[in-house]
Amino acid sequence: MCPKSSREKGAIGEEAARRYLEEQGFTILETNFHARPGEIDIIAREGAEIVFVEVKTASGDTFGNPMGWVPRWKQNRIILTSLIYLKKKGLADAPMRFDVITVNRDRKVHHVRDAFRATGSLPL
Repeated sequence: MCPKSSREKGAIGEEAARRYLEEQGFTILETNFHARPGEIDIIAREGAEIVFVEVKTASGDTFGNPMGWVPRWKQNRIILTSLIYLKKKGLADAPMRFDVITVNRDRKVHHVRDAFRATGSLPL
């Protein structure tokens, strides 16, 4: 059965991504973290590293270019939101990275580790 809305499709993709990450040994710290700049779909820990994950769910069978789905403006919002999360949780010095996970309609997961980086200084 196909999801009826973008929100429902996104929830299905995020659940598939969360299960995938747990199977890969990640610890899920939080999902759908909201702050003024934006939202982070999944925040996880892999070893000592805090991983901020943007999940994109495809309507079709193919993934296309996942980085095309996360333009620089969106990356900047995720970065700013991640800095707020780290500060709020007392983890400002923790190593971190930004991953993108795409999920196709068959719930096949494609994981891009270290998909983008925080560059320069971004004010909080």
